[in-house]
Amino acid sequence: MKLILGWVVYLTCFASLFSQTRYDINLISEGRLRESIVVKPSSPPPIGGYPIVFMLHGTNQNGEYFYDISGWKELGEQENFITVFPNSLRWCYMDDSVETHGLRWVNGQVTDLPCSGPPQNYISDVNFLKLLANKIADTFPVNPAMIFASGFSNGSGMIHKLAIDAGDVFAACAGSGSFLPAGDSAKPIHRIPVWAMMGTRDDKSIRPPFTEIPFGDDSVLVYFNRALQRMIDCQGVTQNFTKFETAITHSYDFKESNPGDTGQLYRFTLVNDMFHVYPNGMNFRLEAAKLFWEFFKSSVVVKNSEHSKLIPTASLFPNPSSDIIQISIPEYDGNYLWKLQDASGKIQCSGIHNNVSELLIKKSEAGIGLFILTLQTDRQIYLNKIIFN
Repeated sequence: MKLILGWVVYLTCFASLFSQTRYDINLISEGRLRESIVVKPSSPPPIGGYPIVFMLHGTNQNGEYFYDISGWKELGEQENFITVFPNSLRWCYMDDSVETHGLRWVNGQVTDLPCSGPPQNYISDVNFLKLLANKIADTFPVNPAMIFASGFSNGSGMIHKLAIDAGDVFAACAGSGSFLPAGDSAKPIHRIPVWAMMGTRDDKSIRPPFTEIPFGDDSVLVYFNRALQRMIDCQGVTQNFTKFETAITHSYDFKESNPGDTGQLYRFTLVNDMFHVYPNGMNFRLEAAKLFWEFFKSSVVVKNSEHSKLIPTASLFPNPSSDIIQISIPEYDGNYLWKLQDASGKIQCSGIHNNVSELLIKKSEAGIGLFILTLQTDRQIYLNKIIFN
C-alpha cells in the first residue's frame, strides 16, 4: 500500500481469517497521538471507490472491542467496504454527578458538565475523525460520497455531533444507546440522514418511577421529548412523522421540512426488551451493522435521486399489501439482482430477475412486517421499504 509520510507514526498490517487486511495505525491530531484500526476488504474497489464505515465505541471501551463484536468488519468483507475502529482519549467527565476518568469522545457528554479544577485542554474528535477519513482516502481508492459513521452509547452521542459538524465529510450516521447532547445542538453545516436506536430496557435512559421505557402506543415520544425535539430542530423538520412497526420495533421517520427550510431525515427506533447494547445478533436478535448499512446505502440513493431527474425509481404496487407486491424498474431492460431482508437484516428471499416481466413477492414467502427490498442493476442500486400486513 501507499504510505503517507508525516501522518502515519506507526503502522502494522496483517491478513485476517477473512482475507481482509487489518492496519493498526497511530497518527498525530492537534498534538495528541491517536489510534485506530482500519480494515480493507480482500476484493478490488467497486466503481467509484470503497465506501467507509466508522464504528465509534462507548465510554471506557475501545476500537478493538467493536472490531471484535460489532459485525462491521465481517459485513465490510461481504459488501466490499472499508471499516474503521478508532479510539477516543481519556478525560474527566461527570457520571451520575460523580467525577470519573475514562475513555470518552469529546462531545456534550464531556463538555456540558465539566469536572472541577483547572479546565481540561479538550481537543476536537470531529477534527480527528475527519483527518482520519481524509488520510484513508489518500491511501486507498475511496468513494467520498459514501463515508458513514455508526456509534454506541457515548459513540452514538458522537455520531450525532458528526451530523452537526461534519456533514461535509460524512454522508449519514446511525447509532444505538444515546442521542444528541444538549451542548452540541446547532444548525448543521450540511444536513445528513441520522438514525438513533434505543432499547426499552436501556438502564442508561430509564428514569424513576419507570422500570423500562414505554413501548406501547407513541408514549415514547413524550418520554424522550427533549432529546428528540433537539435533533428534530437541528434537522430542520417538523414533528410530523411516519411510523413503521414490527413485533419488536417502533420506528418514527421525521422528514417533513419546516416551511422555508430544507430538512433531512431523522429516524428514531425503539426496540422492545433490548438493553444498553449495540445489537449484533448474539447480545440481541437484531444486527445493527446490517440494518445501518442498508440505511447508509439508501441515504446515498435518496440523495442522488433528489439531485437528478434522470435517475428512475422502482415501481412497487400495492405497498403496503396483504398478499402480493408487484415490482418493476421503469426504463430498464435486463437482469437484476434482488433480495428481501427483514428488520433484523436476515435475508428472507433473493434471486435474479429479468425486468421484461414484473417481479412478484408474496406475503406467504416473506411474512408480516416491514422489509427492505434491494434491487441491483448494472447501473445503480434501488432500496425500498415494503410492508406486508
